[in-house]
Amino acid sequence: MENRRTFLKKSTLAVATAVALPTLSSCVTISTIKAKVPMKSNGIKKAAVLWYSQTGNTKKCGKVLAKTFEKKGITVDYGDIRNFDKSKIADVDLMVIGSPVFYYDAPGFVKDFIESLPDLKGIPVASYVTFGGPEGNQHNAACSILEGLAQKNGVPVGLESFMSISSYPLSFKAKEKALKMKQNTILPDRKTYERVREYAVFIKSQVEKRNPSEFKKTLTLREFSTFFGPEWWTKQFVDNHSIIEQKCVECGTCVEKCPTDSIDLDAFSVNTTTCVLCFGCLNNCEYQAVNMEYKNERLIGFQEYLEKNDLKFELSVEAKTISV
Repeated sequence: MENRRTFLKKSTLAVATAVALPTLSSCVTISTIKAKVPMKSNGIKKAAVLWYSQTGNTKKCGKVLAKTFEKKGITVDYGDIRNFDKSKIADVDLMVIGSPVFYYDAPGFVKDFIESLPDLKGIPVASYVTFGGPEGNQHNAACSILEGLAQKNGVPVGLESFMSISSYPLSFKAKEKALKMKQNTILPDRKTYERVREYAVFIKSQVEKRNPSEFKKTLTLREFSTFFGPEWWTKQFVDNHSIIEQKCVECGTCVEKCPTDSIDLDAFSVNTTTCVLCFGCLNNCEYQAVNMEYKNERLIGFQEYLEKNDLKFELSVEAKTISV
């Protein structure tokens, strides 16, 4: 592997190149996502609402979508994409897939799941993403999900994004000042879920009207940065990613959350080669048994982040007011 000096030179060159470019216009279209086949629909009798969720925000939005569809008389199969029985697709009249934004895009393993789906044969499809900051390239990330579904002959009918409290460990320290001011610390909130319900109603309406939609993925500065492999570059600064045996109770949460099966609890180790640095293990461990250092400084996970800033109670209270 190249040394840090070489890495820093390359990093500096990448940044300089981006800065030297003229302002990237969102009018520059990278790709257009639209139906390749006619919509297959006689109304919606059964839907599948699937998600990949790390800290629970994407899951909550997915459940609200599912429950809203159920109130409209639709039978819904919902849950984590990794637990979905793909043989059920033949009976589905609508598919919705959600994911957090991951390094300014939809995660590679979510794209792989979509690629593994059988021919959707004109089934209406929609996507949603959750994100923790306004500059997350969320529209394009949601487009990436729809693009894959359209390639599988799904017919796009909707795309939406919902802002949540950030769960990205590298951003926690920078937000300490904002946390003291209690800015954006109770997201998603009631208004967020109202928007999710409205989105469910919109999707249903689009299908009933047999009205496919067209979406454009545009060239933004964040989209441009994905060409440099932000996940790979970030990994160059991460060290000592492992399980702390003395703290671990072997509950298996980290294994369950890892999308690449990179954690071996028997050896209390992490395969840093296959790890995609999603921070799922760090964010979800209740016992602070996952160690990860960035630039030689220990990172804190989402659970510890909430506790350190007295947010856990506020979030749980807010959650109780949300009817799904």
